[in-house]
Amino acid sequence: MGCSSASTRRILLVATNENFRRTISRILCRCGYTTNLVGSGEEAISALEHEQYDLVLSEVLLPGMCGLTVLCNARQHGRTIPFVLLSESVTERMKWILSGVDGVRCLRLPVDVDQLKEVLAAYLV
Repeated sequence: MGCSSASTRRILLVATNENFRRTISRILCRCGYTTNLVGSGEEAISALEHEQYDLVLSEVLLPGMCGLTVLCNARQHGRTIPFVLLSESVTERMKWILSGVDGVRCLRLPVDVDQLKEVLAAYLV
């Protein structure tokens, strides 16, 4: 699947593995998105406090603070930006919990790049 025109859309990418961050960032940049890369939940919260983003793409399992905690913190501070959460195990319970939260999708790792592009295009119109 191709990428939509996304020249000014900023994505905060939160993932522990540096190679994964770089690979996904390259894909997103080719689609026209601007990325900021961080490796922990704490860094994500700090980035959200200091910069404006159009979407957060985050692993659920992070050192220290999980991606769900980053999501909760963002919502508690009035940030309604979309979150795409990445997890190796997307359970029915997780889907059910997140179904009540607007602007949140959970994708299974390893990520299907075409599916990721579709989800980003849907949120970043």
